Amino acid sequence: MERKRYYVLPALLPAALVLLVAASCNASVNRSLTVGDGEKHGGMNTVNGSIRVGEDAEVDGSCATVNGQIRVGEGSRVEDLSSVNGSIDVAGKVTVAGDVESVNGSVEVGAGSEIRGDVGTVNGGIRLEGVVVTGKVSTYNGGVTLREGTRVARDVVIERTRGSSDRRHSLDVKILGGSVVEGDVIVEDSKRKVTVYLEGGGEVKGEIRGAEVVRR
Repeated sequence: MERKRYYVLPALLPAALVLLVAASCNASVNRSLTVGDGEKHGGMNTVNGSIRVGEDAEVDGSCATVNGQIRVGEGSRVEDLSSVNGSIDVAGKVTVAGDVESVNGSVEVGAGSEIRGDVGTVNGGIRLEGVVVTGKVSTYNGGVTLREGTRVARDVVIERTRGSSDRRHSLDVKILGGSVVEGDVIVEDSKRKVTVYLEGGGEVKGEIRGAEVVRR
């Protein structure tokens, strides 16, 4: 059975996370949360604090923070990861059984990891090295770098900007070192300058729409 997905508009995500924290039994306000190496824990949600998951740990539930970073150690298993104001840093050999989403912060994922959902940011870069993503990769105002044989099963999308975002800010999509996008690279905003770099065997199997292409 296909896993159902529920998407929240970026402007509404902070309020949605606050409600999520308030309703969660593993919730905290003004405090960081930690899962030690090798430990098992339920989902964790905090308003003003970071979330740290150690190595070879398991989190059965989402990890969400409004103002803080999320860090996941090597070899761990987690579900959805989401942050409003903070970066998300996932080490190598991690299984994420859901989405990885940040509003104001970067997303970095290390070699040998698998994300069984989507990767997305609003204002933050995305850097994946040797990662398998079964969903799509998307951003509004951040660059995308795929390295070391990363595979994206669906599309890479530069979403249409909203509000007062500066469309003059150019973005790069770098597909390097044998990385492959199985779907398309799509730029939804015709006023945004985007350059797609294909280097070292990087490949897009679908179409590249709305972007300049540089092959090296």
